[in-house]
Amino acid sequence: MLDVVSVYNDITKDSANTPQNGDLSYEMFNRMSKRAELRLIDWLSGSVSNDRLPIPYVTQKNKDWLSPFITKYETQVVNGRITRPSDYYMYENFFRLGSKVADDCDDNEDVLDDCDTPIIILDGDEFNDRCKSNVEEIRPSIYKPITKLVGNEFELGPKDLGSVTLEYIRYPKYASIIPTMDEVYNEEVPGVVTDYEWNENSREILIWFIVDTYANHTRENALKQFNAASNPKG
Repeated sequence: MLDVVSVYNDITKDSANTPQNGDLSYEMFNRMSKRAELRLIDWLSGSVSNDRLPIPYVTQKNKDWLSPFITKYETQVVNGRITRPSDYYMYENFFRLGSKVADDCDDNEDVLDDCDTPIIILDGDEFNDRCKSNVEEIRPSIYKPITKLVGNEFELGPKDLGSVTLEYIRYPKYASIIPTMDEVYNEEVPGVVTDYEWNENSREILIWFIVDTYANHTRENALKQFNAASNPKG
């Protein structure tokens, strides 16, 4: 967990030059911080632009940074579908529990075992082609299940997969500072705080994103240039 008040202090006291560029209120900080968290999770999980491949992890470090947000969702397939979780951000992994099914002719074979069966995610056209294929090796089966994402649902083939587990990257629970009034000094101070779920290694990049947005807001070119020169993304 990363202390949100310490990040706010790092920005206002060290990075943003607020005495010259104007106040960074707690309300403004909360908005910019939320955008910074979204920019960070997008940067770590892969870009959809043409400048780099949209792949989840370039290095193990990326995966370690995102590890607090990788979540397991265990559910039952109903009519060949499961509902995508409300905090779903990005696909990570999908599998059917067990790699074999019960055989009525073999009482020693269990329904579940130590290995799970991967469910391959496909685009809509490939999913439909495989479902309609006359080639047995291509058609989805209990041993070769497939899925596609349609709206807020995953559609699966075959439809009777039973228990499945979706591993996905979820959205962060955004950090925030709700101020209270210090009656002695008659100024706002942190009251109710929600700390970042990010680990300490994310401090510098979150600060960089927030200061970048603040510099855009204040239209302060010197701050923008200084922040760009200290870009921790490399």
